[in-house]
Amino acid sequence: MAEKLVVFDLDGTLLDTLEDIRGAINYALSAWSLPKVEKEKIRLYVGHGLRNALFTAISNSSVKVPEEDLPLMVELMMATYKKHPSDHTVPYPGILDMLYALKSEGYLIGVISNKSQFLVEEIIKNILPDISFDFIIGQSDKYPLKPDPESLLSMMRDYGADRNSTLYIGDSEVDYLTAKNAEVESIIVNYGFRTKEELEKSGVKVTVDDAYTLLKRIELFFHK
Repeated sequence: MAEKLVVFDLDGTLLDTLEDIRGAINYALSAWSLPKVEKEKIRLYVGHGLRNALFTAISNSSVKVPEEDLPLMVELMMATYKKHPSDHTVPYPGILDMLYALKSEGYLIGVISNKSQFLVEEIIKNILPDISFDFIIGQSDKYPLKPDPESLLSMMRDYGADRNSTLYIGDSEVDYLTAKNAEVESIIVNYGFRTKEELEKSGVKVTVDDAYTLLKRIELFFHK
């Protein structure tokens, strides 16, 4: 019998990391005299990795940055974020209870994020120290970024799960496409970095409002 595998995105799904991301991006922008970006805009930039989020913020600014300065800005942003990866980060309401419940019910649970491996591990260690994830996958040379499905497919192979016994949970169009590309079912939440309306425009037909409903939907999937 295949293992029951539940795979989560991190930012906007398990944890509200937006304020710490915004702080690191704005620190780099300010160093080049670019205007700071408000939280409402930052949430739309997140999903394709921090580097791309910074580049989106730069491209949407009226101030031009010399191309040769871009690596320096990325370096400053990452150094800042590594110093303060979780100062303001918190789990969304009900997430801890949901994760405890899944572990107690025998599910395999893991995280796949477009954030760097070091940062994903550091943030989880700081904010979710009591949760025993079966695997944690961040950005590295080993796998391409989501929505490429290779990291998800690799974990399915490693843990003996098939497409009928794997569920992917995320909060953005990137997560929706990751699951679609892997040909696995997904549940997309609307309490994170995308609103219900934004997700619907991306083709997501059904979303979940809270962690309690998410747990029930997960259990229903595996008992259908």
